[in-house]
Amino acid sequence: MTVRLIIVALAWLWASAAAEPLKVDGLPLPVELSLPSNHDPAKSWPAVFFYHGMGGHPTTKMIREQTGAKDWIVVGMAYTQPGAFKYSPENLAKEIAVMHQVRDQLAKTKGLDPKRVYVSGFSMGGWVTSMFFQADRSLAGAAILGAGHMIEVEPKLGPLKAETPLFLGVGRKDGNYPFSLKAKLYYGRLGATVRMETWDGLGHEFPKEGSPGLKEWFALRKGGTPDAAAMEAEYAKIGKLAPRQEWRALLEFRERPYVNEPGQVWLEKIKTRIGELEVISEVAGESKAYKRHRQLLADEMAATTLPQLVKVQKGYEALVPEAGEGEEVDLIVTDLKRLTTLVENFEAQLAEKQAQQPKPEPVPLPKRDRQVPRNPMVR
Repeated sequence: MTVRLIIVALAWLWASAAAEPLKVDGLPLPVELSLPSNHDPAKSWPAVFFYHGMGGHPTTKMIREQTGAKDWIVVGMAYTQPGAFKYSPENLAKEIAVMHQVRDQLAKTKGLDPKRVYVSGFSMGGWVTSMFFQADRSLAGAAILGAGHMIEVEPKLGPLKAETPLFLGVGRKDGNYPFSLKAKLYYGRLGATVRMETWDGLGHEFPKEGSPGLKEWFALRKGGTPDAAAMEAEYAKIGKLAPRQEWRALLEFRERPYVNEPGQVWLEKIKTRIGELEVISEVAGESKAYKRHRQLLADEMAATTLPQLVKVQKGYEALVPEAGEGEEVDLIVTDLKRLTTLVENFEAQLAEKQAQQPKPEPVPLPKRDRQVPRNPMVR
């Protein structure tokens, strides 16, 4: 019996991780193709194209662990050029064209549904995903991981189709965290339905245990429904925490894709419980610091000049001694350090630029052809 269970488990792992290289014209490396364990080329399948980070290689492993073994075609993409991706309209168009080439090939041979193609990436791949999401209206949605929004691509297109799904995942201590917040606002204004998951305590890395929100997001994309029993169990587990920890956990829980599905009662239930917790003294101070901190983060995202960034920096500095001794003060200090480094870099770049500017030539005084004669009485 034990041997049989081991064989079944190994078979499941093989099915969930099975991938094959696929050579593509225009790419220096083969892409990695992972078909679902229940694949039938005669049927239609959603697909996700994943772009790796700087120094990585085409891989399907991370995304396959989030989609599960079934129902999804996963493609680990390569870039047309090695090294860092340098944005230009031409470079971006080249990457999109190759992705479309792979998409069309798999539509003919593997049952890929061109109307259900999603793009995702981590770190550099996340930034590229963000650009794809702006530039390619054939995409059904995107998952930007460890990155956010910085560049507005050209040419600018109109609004996204209403409720186009976007998932954002980022470590709370990742330097890209503010750019993920920017992406939430930017793409929300374009019409996307945005779900953002913050990985507490992590920097620029993907959670080793995976992303609960991303797993839910993928499940919903293939027509799944919220797992009511699992959600009830998680809510009950959160309710056993100390008040301040419960409050923080509920702030994250309310962002989950399942919680936000139409017809769910969770949002109102969570809102009510958060309100009850915020009148407790040990939570009230933390809540006040949290709300002021969120405003400063919004000011930082809106800042476009060095003086504006310095003003936010001073706001963080003033908030530290007022924030108490909870988790929020640690996050404020993290953001203060990040912004201080940013300000110092900007100041250094400005000083260097000013030092490189040529010094102005002295303006010659007007030539005096007729001098005023000296007073002969003065010796």
